[in-house]
Amino acid sequence: MKQLLIFIYFTLFSTFSYANAQINDAKSCFRGAAESHEKWASFLYAKNKKFNKAGSITHFPASKFNQRKDTLDCIDFTYHVDGFTVEGYYLKPKQHINEKLPLVIFNRGGNAEYGYVGFEKKMDFIADIASGGYAVIGSQYRGSSSGFIANNGKDEFGGSDVNDVTALVDLAATMPDVDTSNIALVGWSRGVMESYLAATKLKNIKAIVSIAGNADAAKALELRPEMEKVYHARIPNFAANRANELNKRSVIKWLDKLPANSPILLIHGSDDQKVSVEQSKLLATALSEQAYPHKLIIYAGDDHGLRKNRADLIQQTLDWLDNYLKPSIQ
Repeated sequence: MKQLLIFIYFTLFSTFSYANAQINDAKSCFRGAAESHEKWASFLYAKNKKFNKAGSITHFPASKFNQRKDTLDCIDFTYHVDGFTVEGYYLKPKQHINEKLPLVIFNRGGNAEYGYVGFEKKMDFIADIASGGYAVIGSQYRGSSSGFIANNGKDEFGGSDVNDVTALVDLAATMPDVDTSNIALVGWSRGVMESYLAATKLKNIKAIVSIAGNADAAKALELRPEMEKVYHARIPNFAANRANELNKRSVIKWLDKLPANSPILLIHGSDDQKVSVEQSKLLATALSEQAYPHKLIIYAGDDHGLRKNRADLIQQTLDWLDNYLKPSIQ
């Protein structure tokens, strides 16, 4: 009897099922060191004695922490893709007016464990989108959690890891308050590439937001040749198929494969040293030539993190999402 009750508990509270998709090991992001603002600040200080406690409190005060915790569900989970166990997360309002929430798939930057979306990242830009009335779901990508998850796979930087992104739609469909017929893709840096690749495979993509991303991988390498090491380490058989693999990861080479009615918002900082602003300019020109709906925003003097214009970045993103995913309330 006890085993049956345990089984029912985990079925109800740890796993959502839809077709072959499952959200497993669901846990609140507000746990452990992130259970309270005090614990979080103490954890960061213990981790790094040079931690700027005063600055952190200004950026993320207890009032903001508590507001996030009181108004948002933030869940970490695992799921299975191509036989691998991958980490994911989602955030959504605890209470909302609409019958169902539009779905935003957030695609992170980095590669493997670099760029991992920790608690502080979830509470920043991602939480801002969720607070705007959206269910936001994201993948850590295969290979990012191999240090503590067995059979986590290997990041291919735009290869089979794109399946980790597309699988999120089936996972979101297990949540009764999420509308998977109304989807946007929001990517940052490497996540922009993931968004474009996923857009060629998914249905119901109503809008795309591309922040500080590449459009032409070969041209990007000319300005940042150190990324060649990442490609060799991540992309299978890269040395033997260099040109082909770069083209696969360059949206400008296959614009015709993007969904016809998914307007793109391009956002970039003029002083971005990781991904040149010329990449967004290049894509905007190509989109104009194809009469593809888009908008280009360049923040003068800002870098890859866009901290100088964060408030406007959030507003521009929400306005774009609202316009195409919530047209009835505009």
